[in-house]
Amino acid sequence: MINETSAVPPPPPAVKKFPAPAPAKPPVVTPTGPEGAFLVELMMYNGSPFKDHWAYWVSSHMSPEIGVAMDAAGDVRSGFEFQIRRCPDLSDSSNQPWKMVPLQWVDGKHFDETKMLNGGEFKVDTVPVCGFEASAHKVEVPEKSLNSVEEMVDTSNVGKKISQRNCQTWIVESADQLVKDGIFDKEVAAYLQAVRQ
Repeated sequence: MINETSAVPPPPPAVKKFPAPAPAKPPVVTPTGPEGAFLVELMMYNGSPFKDHWAYWVSSHMSPEIGVAMDAAGDVRSGFEFQIRRCPDLSDSSNQPWKMVPLQWVDGKHFDETKMLNGGEFKVDTVPVCGFEASAHKVEVPEKSLNSVEEMVDTSNVGKKISQRNCQTWIVESADQLVKDGIFDKEVAAYLQAVRQ
């Protein structure tokens, strides 16, 4: 006769749970900056179920709702384009991001507010008009990295991992460039790298 208690397998070993890493904390940014400085923020648009869209936002000195949005606009299927939206109004509900994260007050010498705001007229632009925009523009925006099934497959790349760059990748890489050019602090680039999806 078989002992019924011996037929029951032993319980699994206790699993030790490690705490999840704490989420990255954004840079500490004071509500008001040095004379003439511009506040640069990260604009986040909810991309659910996909990754969020990221852009830089530079507020004008006239109003925090008026400014310049700079990003890599597009998608991985079609590719991206360096884009600057001059003088959009965030008080318009169609322009409102999901979240804004202050990144840093940047010295005014890197900006030309008159040119950036296009004389108060909305404009979609691809040409930098100040040092801040020119520094970020040094980083190429992502090319198309997602192929459709209709496209001819290059068999030489079979088994090769494809790295998909997107708007978040461009923000992270351009932040590194802004650090190299002495415009951003290293902490800003580290934060953006840490929160990238």
